[in-house]
Amino acid sequence: MTESCTPATPEPRATNPAELNNLRAAHADELSSRTRATSIPADSCSLYDDEALGGTAGRATAWLALEHVGQWGRDVLDGSALDEELSEALGEAVSQAGLKFLLIRQAGREGRVLHGTPDASGNPTHRVLYALCTPGEEKLYSFSVSTPEQLLDLPLGNPQELIQATDAELMDSPAILVCTHSKRDRCCALRGRPIAAHLADILPGNAVWECSHTGGHRFAPVGIMLPTGYTYGRLSEPSALAAYLSLAGRSIPSLHGLRGRSTDTPVEQAAEVAVRLELEKKGEEVTSGGLVSRETSAMEALSTLREADIDPAVETAEHPTLEAALTSHTDGRTWVTFFERVALEPRPNSCGKGPADAFSRELLALHQL
Repeated sequence: MTESCTPATPEPRATNPAELNNLRAAHADELSSRTRATSIPADSCSLYDDEALGGTAGRATAWLALEHVGQWGRDVLDGSALDEELSEALGEAVSQAGLKFLLIRQAGREGRVLHGTPDASGNPTHRVLYALCTPGEEKLYSFSVSTPEQLLDLPLGNPQELIQATDAELMDSPAILVCTHSKRDRCCALRGRPIAAHLADILPGNAVWECSHTGGHRFAPVGIMLPTGYTYGRLSEPSALAAYLSLAGRSIPSLHGLRGRSTDTPVEQAAEVAVRLELEKKGEEVTSGGLVSRETSAMEALSTLREADIDPAVETAEHPTLEAALTSHTDGRTWVTFFERVALEPRPNSCGKGPADAFSRELLALHQL
């Protein structure tokens, strides 16, 4: 069976400066209303809406998130949130363990108090979320520590030993982390906090957390679903709720705002998003473990198509930034996707920064073998 599709983006984006300026203004007004933000400055980095979301999720296969109710600083391990000696030691420990480290707190007034299990004396403790994101083996655990320093005494590099040492609880539902890290970028605070507050009004308390910088504040509001690692951007209150409920109730990632899965390379992320969007057009949904993408060379992808007697209609000479991936379904179907890096108007990567080079990873072609 052979199918191809005309590349389509999951959401409209402007193609010339005049359209882009209009889109920025409309996007600012829309998000200001739907996220209850009181003001979104015109120079905010997240007003640029012309970059494709697929392939932009930060990389991580395991996460360690520590509840912390004090200030976060620009970098959570720069000595501002935790003291310098602890920050340095903890940074080295999580790096060696291959963990992505975050600080978290609950939304609103609940973020002023700790939510770990009280110790023997009834004192409050810090909640810790520990997520393993390997596809097919995803698990989210929760445990408590009396002080952040206790993390240094734990076997962070050995999942089974860590779970046993902390008597960690296996969570039966996912958690959504919404970036609200104002010291890193104001867009995350202005846009992320209303999203987190809205979700906290609806979902169970331990399901929603504000979190520190995860990468991609230019896509604010951004959120991460644990333990799958599916990452979202340009969230609205409805799309954020849909992202949670779809995974929690059906193990199917919602596609609105989907940037990719943190366990995959950028090209693999973009490929999964592209295939899921194509299947959605036909009324088909796939569970979180139903698709596996593998980044490959453009030459291998072209060869695969030719062996299947499919004209790829793509020439590497015409597309010097050509990228490719093979995406397989558990039922045996396979798709080949091609992407091209398209240069965009220079823009700040963070609010207050000067313009920097930018590109969008655009779908060039998609073929089913």
